[in-house]
Amino acid sequence: MENKKWKRLKTEKVFDHKFFKVNRDIVKLPDGREVDWLYWDSRDSTMIVPITADNKLVLVRQYRYLPDQIALEFPSGRSNKGEDLEDCVRRELKEETGYSCGKVIKLGDFYETMAQLNRRIHIYLAKSVKVLTGGQNSFKSAEPDEHEETEVVLLDWKDVIGMVTQGKIVSMGSSLAALLAEKYLSGKNF
Repeated sequence: MENKKWKRLKTEKVFDHKFFKVNRDIVKLPDGREVDWLYWDSRDSTMIVPITADNKLVLVRQYRYLPDQIALEFPSGRSNKGEDLEDCVRRELKEETGYSCGKVIKLGDFYETMAQLNRRIHIYLAKSVKVLTGGQNSFKSAEPDEHEETEVVLLDWKDVIGMVTQGKIVSMGSSLAALLAEKYLSGKNF
């Protein structure tokens, strides 16, 4: 298929909130037509697959409003303006779980929904993560969103992969991150 690019003629902010921005572009198609294109404009985010020294995966359990269910996800979040992505992934791990990590390994970066959102998720892996203070069970999230209540959960690899393949972990990013990390750690095609 030949790559026929669209040309952006104009961009207008339709909605501007600290967590959510919507832009409307006027674009010219290769055939000359001009059309509106609405999309969510967001900074990139990071996600981390944290593994403890005893091979437990560190996940976060929290209520998600839109699907109206409790979700199990890897720590993740939007990067701050000008923030290095590796710094972002370490900050999010600490804020959401109370764990810290040293070296991180980038597994890939992907668009969530290419037609509606311009944000990429940068997925990292960290081995031998350590709980900071007070122990995992006493951790209170440092998330700036006071409406989010989270619980840190430690699970075995086979349980997480089983939950992904059985549709029990339904976050697209967390599912992809688990599968990429498993593939990386098994040495398959990386």
